[in-house]
Amino acid sequence: MIDSIIAKIKGILLDPVETFLQSKDEEPKAVLTYYAVLVIINSLFYTIMSIVGLNPPSDTIPGSGNIFFIFGFAVFSSLILAVLFVAWLHVWVYILGGRKGIFQTAKTFVYAGTPYFLLGWLPYIGFIFLIWSFILSVLGIRDLHEISIARAGVALAIAIVVPIVLLVILAIVLFASYMALVNIA
Repeated sequence: MIDSIIAKIKGILLDPVETFLQSKDEEPKAVLTYYAVLVIINSLFYTIMSIVGLNPPSDTIPGSGNIFFIFGFAVFSSLILAVLFVAWLHVWVYILGGRKGIFQTAKTFVYAGTPYFLLGWLPYIGFIFLIWSFILSVLGIRDLHEISIARAGVALAIAIVVPIVLLVILAIVLFASYMALVNIA
């Protein structure tokens, strides 16, 4: 099991296209096990960074200074956000022609996220691994859904940009509401 996970990590990092193509018929158990390992590694490093002060926990959340809380929150949020993002991404993949099923989208998310989950926690350079994962996601969607690279890129871009725009709009509305309340009082 460990050998297959290490081989998959090497494949994604060194030959992602071939690794995506080989994973087309993989069973959910293998993909979920791989994802669980990535989440645990990422959560562990996130927790360590929080303890040493490079990723300070929020003082506004009760228990956020507790090492077990930080680790548990990292694991739980990774799982919940993954499910939500995969479903959201799949909507756009489907709209743009990907008809191979949501599990292929989930595989793309899991395998393409490898660089970010393994090294994205590094201060100052973590964004590089996020960009690498974005590029791998486009390749994975293209290969596993058998659509053009342009359609794959557009699907991923929309899935990322729309929530960001909505969050910015929400922040502006909340800020404007707050300012209106402050001016009234």
